[in-house]
Amino acid sequence: MDHLVHASSPEHALDEVRRAAGFLTVQETAALAPRVAVLDPGSVLVGRGVVLADDVVLYPGVVLETRGSGCVEVGAGARLGPGAVGVVADGGTVRIGAHAQIGPGAVTIIASQGADVVVGAGSRVLGGAQVEGPARIGDGAQVLGAVSVRDVVLDGGGTHAEPDPDRRGAVVKGAGRVHGARLAVGEVVAVGVGPWVVERQRAYHPGAADDPGAGAAADAGAAATGDVAVSQDAAWRSRNA
Repeated sequence: MDHLVHASSPEHALDEVRRAAGFLTVQETAALAPRVAVLDPGSVLVGRGVVLADDVVLYPGVVLETRGSGCVEVGAGARLGPGAVGVVADGGTVRIGAHAQIGPGAVTIIASQGADVVVGAGSRVLGGAQVEGPARIGDGAQVLGAVSVRDVVLDGGGTHAEPDPDRRGAVVKGAGRVHGARLAVGEVVAVGVGPWVVERQRAYHPGAADDPGAGAAADAGAAATGDVAVSQDAAWRSRNA
């Protein structure tokens, strides 16, 4: 009788539902700690094809789903949330670099077969953004606001904390769709009414002083953006472990 009661318990039923959908059970999710900070194991869904490096932070409501041959890899120290963050690898690969920020705010990242998504180290995707593969968001690059990007390449550079906007990773921000963009270091697309155009980030930061000595790391990050490419798996894992 005790076995029958246990087998029909809500906890057991929930575990079976999670397993059937390809996710870890609540107990398995909680067991990721302390290596991974899962703030609420009951509301976080982690697929069995997900690889999490040390010190990743998963806020409540985060969903990391893999379908078929899909794979999700999250680099060391990356933070996902707060907010409804959904990452889906449906036959493709999503790679999120070390210390990247996915959220706050609702964020959706989708990769499909032949359309992978790479989010570089120190980058930010937040505030309602949607990223659909193929997409390469370089180190320090940013996708901000209710924007939908697809088939984009945002070159890597310094992070948002870089004092010289000409050395920061590329940025897409605003509200709307940006498909097919290729942005260099220091460039930005501010989506709004009318067709989007490529501008210099300095136009939005007129008071920023030139700093010839700053951003050496940004140059290295821009050069390393290619290392994040899918064809160089070993280099990416080394940089984000």
